[in-house]
Amino acid sequence: MKFTCLQENLARGLTTIYRAVPTKSTLPILSNVLISAEEGRLKLSATNLETAITTHVGAQTEEPGSTTVPAKLFRDFVLNLPPSTINATLKDDVLHLTSDKTKSKINGVNSDDYPTLPTFGAELPFIELNPSIYSDAISVVAFSASTDESRPVFTGVYLNLSEEKLTIAASDGFRLSEKTIEVKAEKLKNFTVIIPAKTLLEVSKIFSGSEESIKFGVNESENLALFKSEDTLIATRILDGQYPDYKRIIPTESELSVEFSSAELLEAVKLTTVFAKDNTTPIKMTFDSKGTMKIGLTSQEIGEHQSEISAQIEGEPFEIAFNSKYLLDFLNNVKADRISLKSKGKLTPCLIKPADSENFIHIIMPMQVQGN
Repeated sequence: MKFTCLQENLARGLTTIYRAVPTKSTLPILSNVLISAEEGRLKLSATNLETAITTHVGAQTEEPGSTTVPAKLFRDFVLNLPPSTINATLKDDVLHLTSDKTKSKINGVNSDDYPTLPTFGAELPFIELNPSIYSDAISVVAFSASTDESRPVFTGVYLNLSEEKLTIAASDGFRLSEKTIEVKAEKLKNFTVIIPAKTLLEVSKIFSGSEESIKFGVNESENLALFKSEDTLIATRILDGQYPDYKRIIPTESELSVEFSSAELLEAVKLTTVFAKDNTTPIKMTFDSKGTMKIGLTSQEIGEHQSEISAQIEGEPFEIAFNSKYLLDFLNNVKADRISLKSKGKLTPCLIKPADSENFIHIIMPMQVQGN
């Protein structure tokens, strides 16, 4: 194997695939990056057996071939090189690297020992996703997924394709986000899958800024979800299990309807959390018929605080308490000028969303506090 590549191209490719390199593994070779020199380009791959990433970068190939080298070492080395042309030659599983003022050798492992990687078959049906729309959808949904690995289904994001509409939802049992986007799905039948939230966030980061559509396919026989652009392929295992019927907790009626400024509530919640013992401390919201919304808390150990913001209030006012972290997560991830909040009671699921949105909802379960 012999190739020449620009440092900036190789650095970009290694940064992309490094997201799939495991921090720990019982298979040492998974700590390596698979390098394959092809005609006119270089293929870089990594996998942790749950997620695999392959990307291509431009290169001049004199001799095709492949090898694997330690991913962290190779990535760190290339990232620390100045902009230059890198010449690489493989001799007896040792990768010889030269640039303008450097000469290095990296011991490799034969590529025959590397696991077989998924491919995006030519016959695989797919839908097309706009990278910007996809990124926006994942950003307002994925934060609601659980990080508790003892409940694998809740660490995933539910995706349902029906009539060229893709519904994306996530919940940790205490809150729920759902977003619906329109997609092109001429060749893919309706489906329902659960994909790890962290993988979908990585997909968003990798394809961010791209103007090219993302091809999203589901290989049911191999239990894989695949995301592909011209240069990059991401494959991930689909989570096993049945996603709960979350639709039944979405409120269909309310006794209190409130609309207010997102920026004002974020400022008030941030000020209030200064007085919180931890991020699970409940924050109380009270409303009055004069159009005032009060946000505050009382802590016997620290003290108390209350902020006021103006709001449009309809219905009989009452007090609601929320987990402070859940409020901040929503306000930091869901960008909107005005927020709508609807509730049927102080202990029933509360619907909160951008006031002008018809394709996104967020549900938060209120907390029961002393006096409620």
